Amino acid sequence: MLQNRATIREVRMHLQREISKHHPRGETDSLIRIIMEHCGFPFPAAILEPQQEPGAEIIAQIKEIVAEIHTGRPIQYILGTTTFCELNIKVNENVLIPRQETEEMVTRIIESRAHSFSRIMDLGTGSGCIALALKRRFPEADVTGLDASSQALEVAAENGRTNGLDVRWILGDMLDPDATGLRGACDLVVSNPPYVLTKEKAMINRNVLDFEPPGALFVEDHDPLKFYHAIARFASSNLTPGGTLWVEINERYGGGTARIFEQAGLSNVVIHKDIHEKERFVEATK
Repeated sequence: MLQNRATIREVRMHLQREISKHHPRGETDSLIRIIMEHCGFPFPAAILEPQQEPGAEIIAQIKEIVAEIHTGRPIQYILGTTTFCELNIKVNENVLIPRQETEEMVTRIIESRAHSFSRIMDLGTGSGCIALALKRRFPEADVTGLDASSQALEVAAENGRTNGLDVRWILGDMLDPDATGLRGACDLVVSNPPYVLTKEKAMINRNVLDFEPPGALFVEDHDPLKFYHAIARFASSNLTPGGTLWVEINERYGGGTARIFEQAGLSNVVIHKDIHEKERFVEATK
């Protein structure tokens, strides 16, 4: 039992004991660091001043965090924030937790561009993390994020305000060719649409299945590439000549996604592997 006058050392030992019941060692150490920083005790202070007492209020907060960890709720939802491309991004159960692979895609887009974009469209923006990271890197660009969920857009708008980045948020379904706002020339279209098949649920961790929004994760088994057909239609009609398309994909469907873009009249279609050597992104040019 964690006492109200526990020291930082005792807090860390408590977190180690409780979190390790659900997570492996490396992940446990990472979560301890995240929790301590969230509570105002960054790594150097936590190590150099182990006898410091955080106080009863912080101890109560840590107890609540631990109780939620025992339910399986992801730490990002428990704390309410995560980091994406050096931005502080609010997350809750209305939006996906940004993944390392998505951050890798944004990094690739940035590194592949020698000059700025004029207009960027993020289809299925969710928390707005992709749109905001691109706006931060290309501040002169006109950036729009579209999503079918009004709750997700509320989170995205708050993230824009928190990070001081001006992005236009539009409510609309990318599957609807007449969705509001889906008009006008773009020189970058980017999307991380739902791509996990329903039959793949057995391979997904319970903390994802139980807490993250299924509509942002899963696609029907009989039509696994429906979002990419919609993205291809939009890109074909709205990309400027020489404009670029980037999407995150299911590793099983790299070839199928590439063919959709080629059939839509896009060129220079390239399948990229992620840091884990899985086919994870497709890039194409108008």
